[in-house]
Amino acid sequence: MCGRFALGTPIEEVANTIQSEPLSPLTPFTPSWNIAPTHWVPVVTENGIDRRSTAPRHMRLMRWGLRPNWSKPSTHEPNNARAETVDQKPMFKQAWANRRCIVPADGWYEWMTTVQGKVPWYHYRINGGPCWLGGIWESWSSADGDHVESFALLTVESNDDVREVHHRMPLVLEEHQISDFLGGKDIRSQPQNALIDRHVVDREVNASTSEGSHLINPVPTLW
Repeated sequence: MCGRFALGTPIEEVANTIQSEPLSPLTPFTPSWNIAPTHWVPVVTENGIDRRSTAPRHMRLMRWGLRPNWSKPSTHEPNNARAETVDQKPMFKQAWANRRCIVPADGWYEWMTTVQGKVPWYHYRINGGPCWLGGIWESWSSADGDHVESFALLTVESNDDVREVHHRMPLVLEEHQISDFLGGKDIRSQPQNALIDRHVVDREVNASTSEGSHLINPVPTLW
C-alpha cells in the first residue's frame, strides 16, 4: 500500500528525464514532501483528454483517489489498486486497459506497527533516482460541468527491501519499462531486490498538513 509520498525534485527536471512534456504553466505544482490522498499531483500519461485517444507523452495534474466516470463522488475513492486483480475489478479494469499513468516520486512513506505505536519509514531508490510508480487514471464529469481527472497507484507484494515494514508496496518501474507500461503491456511484477533503501522519519509526517524537506530526514531509532 502507499498512503503518502514525496516529490521535491523540480517538475521540469522530472519531465526531461523521461522525455515528457512538463506541466502547463497554467497548472503549476509546488514541490511537496507530504503528498496525501485528495492532493493534486503531476502524472505522466500518453492518453488524450478524451480518455481513449493517444497523445505525446506529457504531464497533467490529477487528484489522488480514483473516481470512475460512472460513479458518484465519495469519501472512499481508492488511492491504491492491487496489481494482481486490477484487470478483474469493475472499479479498475477499464482504466487498466485504456488509461495508464506514471506517478513520479522521490520516495514514499509507510508505517510499521510496533510496541511503540506506528512508526513512519521513508522509502527511496538506493541510487537516488526517481521512483516511477505505476498507476491508472479516470476522467469524471458532473451534469453541472465539474470535471475531475483522478488516479490510483498500483500496489504489489513487497520485495525483500520493504517487507519488514509493510507487506505491500507501490509498483516501482524501471525507466526502460515506462514506454511498455504506458503502451498497455502487462507489467505487474514485484520490483527487484536491492533496489529500495529506507529509514525512520519523524512522526510529524503523520499530519497531512505538515510540509517541508525536513520530513524525509532520518531520525535516531532502535532499529
